[in-house]
Amino acid sequence: MTLLALSDPLRHDRVPRGTLVDLALLVVGSSAVLIALILWFDNAQGGLTGNGVFKSLELKPWVVDPANAPLYPSNYLFYPLYGALCRLLDLLGVFAGDPRRQLTILNAVSASLCTGVAYLLARALTGDRVIAWLTGAFHLATSHVMFLAIVNEDIMPSYTVMFAAMALGAVWFARPSVARVAAVSVLFSIGWLFEWRLMFPTLPAMLAALWLCEPRLGRRLAWIALFVACMVATATVVALAWRGHAGAVGPFDLIWTGKAVRSVWAGFTWAKVGYLWDGIVAYLLGTGITTFDGLPGWDIWRFATTFWLLGIAGVAGSNLRRADDGPARALLAVFGVTFLAGEVFNLYSQPQDPQMQINVMAWVTPAWALVLLAAHRRWPARGLAAMAAVTVALFAYNVWSIAPLRGLDSKWRGAIERLERQGDPARTVFLLHDFDWTMVYASLHWGTAEPGVAGLGPAPQALPKFKWIGFTGDVLRHPDWSTERHVESLRRQIDRALELGYEVIVVRLWNIPEAQLLTETGMVADAGRLGALQRMLRTDFVATPVSVDPVAGSLYRLQRAAGR
Repeated sequence: MTLLALSDPLRHDRVPRGTLVDLALLVVGSSAVLIALILWFDNAQGGLTGNGVFKSLELKPWVVDPANAPLYPSNYLFYPLYGALCRLLDLLGVFAGDPRRQLTILNAVSASLCTGVAYLLARALTGDRVIAWLTGAFHLATSHVMFLAIVNEDIMPSYTVMFAAMALGAVWFARPSVARVAAVSVLFSIGWLFEWRLMFPTLPAMLAALWLCEPRLGRRLAWIALFVACMVATATVVALAWRGHAGAVGPFDLIWTGKAVRSVWAGFTWAKVGYLWDGIVAYLLGTGITTFDGLPGWDIWRFATTFWLLGIAGVAGSNLRRADDGPARALLAVFGVTFLAGEVFNLYSQPQDPQMQINVMAWVTPAWALVLLAAHRRWPARGLAAMAAVTVALFAYNVWSIAPLRGLDSKWRGAIERLERQGDPARTVFLLHDFDWTMVYASLHWGTAEPGVAGLGPAPQALPKFKWIGFTGDVLRHPDWSTERHVESLRRQIDRALELGYEVIVVRLWNIPEAQLLTETGMVADAGRLGALQRMLRTDFVATPVSVDPVAGSLYRLQRAAGR
């Protein structure tokens, strides 16, 4: 057995036997498994961020009134397509009228299509049908892919298209032609038009593949120019198609949207190196087990997964050294440069976030196909059976890892109902950690509202129903302010709410340990700033216990400290 596709099996005119049947079975079977997980999980948010709530609110206009819904340059194609698909799900009666949960179904189908792409790539790399099946299953079993396929984050459709472009580039760029370069460029552009930031890791990878696989300088430059021209042309066609629509922009505004470039998330800190390690290993393995009590200081999750990833890379690299030079270069350039460029990009942003790692760590899937090939060569009778067992164990472990998050949608619905009984929303301002789930689910059930008290009149005030102050609200919006200014702003907001006659109820923040606060907020504020904000609360205000909610945590009522 050889690396058949590294000598370009796509040169054949007919599709390999069984491919269409395999794809149908994989896509339908994967969809069924993922939808069953969605129903079992009962947690559309997933326990990572509240993005899905706010994405679903932005998506809603594309479901009910697409002609007047606004476009967003950094997700230009996401909302129109998913809005149309949500309307289809409404017609089918699938979570009708609830885009927040409909997103999970659409993500599951998208991930299943991506499983089909992984199958095709592996079959192109190895020519082996069984290896292709096992590679598709492994791709779906990895922690980030499986998890993002069953929650309502918005990355899955863009990742699926981008992974397809990378797979085609890895095979076709070994022997480029005008049609192949143009097709990959268009598909790549559609991917980043769903999610703009996906352009950055993969664009240099595509150009590197075209440069490395073409020996003639003139043609190198021509292929790169063609790729860039088709990218610009695709952006132009999409911009023209939406011309005159609310929020529409021109092609160059699509190519550079500047999303989050100057946000509080941007910038390098040494703490992000640790977050980067977490993000890389979490791609493969969930955090069901991190340490063993009998091995103090040994982090089994980080170290074991790191060794596993290094092993995959080592075996795959050994296989590639035996392959044809040009095809191996294309595969290494597309997936290897995406990894390197992506992790540098992630160090500037949010390296622990699954959405930031899923496309960057895509190299693991083709590398696993080569590991399967090596296992089959070494142990013809038992190699693939053993690796199939590994994949089943990986999937089971990753599902077990998310089991503690099961049912949070139902649990938080009850928590918000209890919170409303504890504090009348018309007379209460809540002080919350900006990343706290209380904020997310209160926004879902009571309606979204900007943090702060600037627009509030005297209590009681019915609307907005959800009134809250963000503990790090001004840190997120004004990262250039000094610590003293942030402290003073938070103090002033609490004082103003009390002056207007509102009760101020602080949720979970009052007794949260400093180390935990830093863990939850270290991406946006350092220990000194967080400590100063916390000290101000405990010095300038007195907290009276209200209750301890089993889901939301401890609730305290704040009053000014004596002598203020």
